Amino acid sequence: MVSFFKEKSATAVFGLFIVSIGVRLFFWEHTPRIITSANDGLIYTLLSRLTFLPVVAVGLLYHAIVVLQALRINYALNDLRMFPKSAYTTALAYILLTALFPAWNNISAALVINSMVIWLLFRLLKLYNASTPKSLIYNIGLIVSCTVILYYAALPLLLLALIAIAIYRPFRLNEWLILLLGILTPFYFLAGYLFLKDQLEPILKQLDIFELQIIRPANLAMTIITLVFAGLAIISGAYLWQANSNRMVIQVRKNWSILFFMIILFIPGIFFIKNSWPNALLLAAPAGAAFISNTWLYSRKSLLPALLFWLFVILILYNNWIVTKF
Repeated sequence: MVSFFKEKSATAVFGLFIVSIGVRLFFWEHTPRIITSANDGLIYTLLSRLTFLPVVAVGLLYHAIVVLQALRINYALNDLRMFPKSAYTTALAYILLTALFPAWNNISAALVINSMVIWLLFRLLKLYNASTPKSLIYNIGLIVSCTVILYYAALPLLLLALIAIAIYRPFRLNEWLILLLGILTPFYFLAGYLFLKDQLEPILKQLDIFELQIIRPANLAMTIITLVFAGLAIISGAYLWQANSNRMVIQVRKNWSILFFMIILFIPGIFFIKNSWPNALLLAAPAGAAFISNTWLYSRKSLLPALLFWLFVILILYNNWIVTKF
């Protein structure tokens, strides 16, 4: 099955839709929903207006979002020559990762915002060879702040942007100021609009979302098993990346460092932002999918990629079809 996605072909794109539908056959019994909360951010206003959609439309919209995001992150990494050859394994990994938990198989703020996270990631990874770095840095600041305003759990992106500038660019004070200006611009216009509407006080109350969270999963054992399995799959890909890093140019090595920081930075958020568990972990899925793709592309034996794929499928079906019945 995995070998089918190791080649760049039009039929592989069709295969991604089949995989997305196949691993989510439980939609026939556990239909997807649109889940959002006022604590998510301004995206709540948009998603709350879509709750009228029929179940079939929600299901089709969900598959469209996931597959398009998978294709986008796959295109970005192939375009930047992050792998030894162009393939659709990153897209495959993303589709599987986003199906692991029952909560992730709904249209949530985190799932929708992943489109902006992938867009931002593509911008960040182009910083090294940017012909017009100042405009790109300003746009990065704009994307980061707009993403955070829409979904508060995306706050670690602010730190990721700073790390990316430090890694890719020699220190130039004007570039850091441009990034800061880009970040502050949407907040400035939002604050001005709310000031004119005399609605600044409700915004200040949003600070209540930041507090220490004690996570109590409904099924602790399967949650741990799922997280450990996903973690091991990512670590395996990271190990294979490191083992082959001597063949990579400096830009690609730095790109992988950004992806690594992306995963690390999104983990603490679920403990400090109210109601962010488990959806906020979805924001790490694009970077996680990239590392898992290494396991499928660099493995010399076909057994490990096949085993990893079918373990993903088994875990997805068990979590979403069996565990949800208890």
